[in-house]
Amino acid sequence: MSARENDLLRIQEIYDIATQTIAQLDELRLTREQFVHPSTTQQLLIGEGLTNRVLRAAEEGGRLSEAFRAYGFELREMSGLRNRLAHAYGTVDLHMIWEVLQSDFPKLVEGCVAYCADRDIRLTATWQSTTAEAGESTSSDRPRKA
Repeated sequence: MSARENDLLRIQEIYDIATQTIAQLDELRLTREQFVHPSTTQQLLIGEGLTNRVLRAAEEGGRLSEAFRAYGFELREMSGLRNRLAHAYGTVDLHMIWEVLQSDFPKLVEGCVAYCADRDIRLTATWQSTTAEAGESTSSDRPRKA
């Protein structure tokens, strides 16, 4: 697999993580207060899942080639964030995670879309893809030439 193909797969993964998270946060109507200071087990579990999403996006972003800087991807910062989260051992700054979710995830989506558009590649959210009959997720909508 070429570096470009690896980058495209990473872009797809980042795009899927960010768009799904943004949509689900909107659906849940989770507030900053509920995220930072969870008062229920459900809020705590949601917060842990969201933190994992940030970790996954940062991990993929930190592996992108340097060409992505032009699209707003701060590669060094993403790697640093990934390392802080992966080695936090229970001391994650939830205020910072919330800011990443609210500010950086929309920027990641824009960067993914811009990168693919410049290459005439159609980018779709694979988590939204469903089969007509069963409603099961598919992985057939990987980035590809339009």
